Amino acid sequence: MKKNLFSLVVFLSALAVKAGAADEMDAMLFEPAPKITAAPKANTPSPAAVSISPAATGGIIVKPEAVSDEEFANIESAFPEEEAPLPAIASPAKKRPATDDGAIQKSPSSQKSLTDAFKETAAKEAEEKGESSSPLAGTWVEKLAEKALSSAKEDEEELEAGSISLEGMVKRSKSGNRRSNASVFDISGVMLRMSLPQAEAALTRRGFKKTSQKFEIPNFIKWRYEEKCRNTGVVGYERLANCVVKAAKDNNHQYVESETFVKYDTQEEITVNLTSNFTNNKIYKITYRSTSMRKNQGSSMKAQYLRDIKVYDFWRVVNQKYGVPDNREDVIWGMGGTKPYMKAATGFLLLEDPMLKELDYTRMSREDQKYMNTNLYNF
Repeated sequence: MKKNLFSLVVFLSALAVKAGAADEMDAMLFEPAPKITAAPKANTPSPAAVSISPAATGGIIVKPEAVSDEEFANIESAFPEEEAPLPAIASPAKKRPATDDGAIQKSPSSQKSLTDAFKETAAKEAEEKGESSSPLAGTWVEKLAEKALSSAKEDEEELEAGSISLEGMVKRSKSGNRRSNASVFDISGVMLRMSLPQAEAALTRRGFKKTSQKFEIPNFIKWRYEEKCRNTGVVGYERLANCVVKAAKDNNHQYVESETFVKYDTQEEITVNLTSNFTNNKIYKITYRSTSMRKNQGSSMKAQYLRDIKVYDFWRVVNQKYGVPDNREDVIWGMGGTKPYMKAATGFLLLEDPMLKELDYTRMSREDQKYMNTNLYNF
């Protein structure tokens, strides 16, 4: 037991000696270096006379010994504070640059225009010649210049006010007399001035089937062929009619006057009318009828309900496809006059081009005048 205690004492003493040596080594290695100070200069203030104050920009400001505390505070307040954000740059339309004297600089658009310079030159020449007015007085050039000047002033006023008013633009567009161009309308894919093969192809794609076709010959051609057939010895109504038709076909005067198409599952019917071959047999009228509203007859609540649904759906599709009519009382779209128009009623649409029909009549009358007997009267 004594032997063990003796060993423990020897071990602890050796450990203490090692720790002391380590502390001495650390002191030798990590002892701070001696502070070396230079001799103060003659003009440098002593450390006791120096005060440090934070600057506005984040640095420090050294206060000299000769400056008092009040003067130093005044000098510090004279430094600019933290910079404020730059103001938003105004657009050229809202604010114009100013000159040194504060006057607003005019934009190049407000300078004298070429028309004004020309008018002034013409006025000076008239004064030199002794004339009372310039040669532009009362002419379209002067009116055009006045109109351009007035529009430029209006634009300048709007720009000075801030920007062009959207509300004003909307009001001007609403006040304008805008009308629908019915020449671009279509009914089930069929448009005005289409040829017959184009209309047949469009309606076939929509599920319509052709049910009737009517041929026609212009009257003045028919009457001439009747006279020729009689002169060749043709007698009888049927023989005379067959002779006229054969002569019209041979000379390409017979044409398809109308065709009717029907879609049975929806009870819809479309009829197209065409001009003669003098205007290349084009469509000038399209008529649409829906008989589905007459299908549910009766006075019961169910029949009335089904009729109301069909009427509502018809006008909903019309409004969605063609827009608001130009004449709401008669429900007519078009620019008026002899231009194309479309008229609608419940279950009925009519798209017509009176101008094309009038052109067909005019060409037929000119052709008729070529064959007219001249010198009918000799007095």
